[in-house]
Amino acid sequence: MRRKKNRALLIMIFALILAIFGVTSMIIHKIASNNEIEEARKAAEEAERVQAEEEARAQEKLDRIAEEKSQWYLLLVNEWNAMPDDFDIETAEVEGGYEVDERVKDALKEMLSDCREAGYSPQIISSFRTRSTQQWLYDHTANKSDTAIPGHSEHECGLAADIIDSSSAGWSDPLIEKQQDLPAQQWLMEHCQDYGFILRYPKDKEDVTGIIYEPWHYRYVGKEHAANIMSNGICLEEYLRDMDTYYDPQ
Repeated sequence: MRRKKNRALLIMIFALILAIFGVTSMIIHKIASNNEIEEARKAAEEAERVQAEEEARAQEKLDRIAEEKSQWYLLLVNEWNAMPDDFDIETAEVEGGYEVDERVKDALKEMLSDCREAGYSPQIISSFRTRSTQQWLYDHTANKSDTAIPGHSEHECGLAADIIDSSSAGWSDPLIEKQQDLPAQQWLMEHCQDYGFILRYPKDKEDVTGIIYEPWHYRYVGKEHAANIMSNGICLEEYLRDMDTYYDPQ
């Protein structure tokens, strides 16, 4: 009889142990599941936070680029973009009676001076033009496709200058592609970005700029933008269109 009682007791104890083990396993499993859920929640929140920060940074970059595009030195004037009616210009003489926007004068003078110090002879033959001057040129040119429509010429914004090698000043027309082969012109094309200028109408960009290749027309855009444009072999239209690729606002 006692053996039967002991056996029954052992069975009860064993059953109790199994029950305890089962309950313990369930508790552990539930705790583990809760931890996984919590970790998953935290991971999702972190991913959302990172994404939000990246989107905020991207938007901030776009906002800063938009602000930069609105600056006077990145004004886009071409066949499809006219000079703004409210664009304010205060000009100053550079040399030989030629004038540019007063804010560009020192950079242009420094570029010309350094070119001459290097042993070359640059010469300005055109810079700022009034609307009336541009109108006269347009009215009296034989080939109007080579002359900007009044209101669509960079010369009217005072940020551009046509510069030749003085050795070509006696040519019947120094504004031809051969200008690119002259020493002063080669120096200018290599160093213009150091002073904030770009070669505004590069070769093979006629379809983008609307202007033929002009290895004499320099345009001020500021040193950082000039370096970006010249080093990437692009024109101003391409730079402004894809500025988020080429420009990293600090």
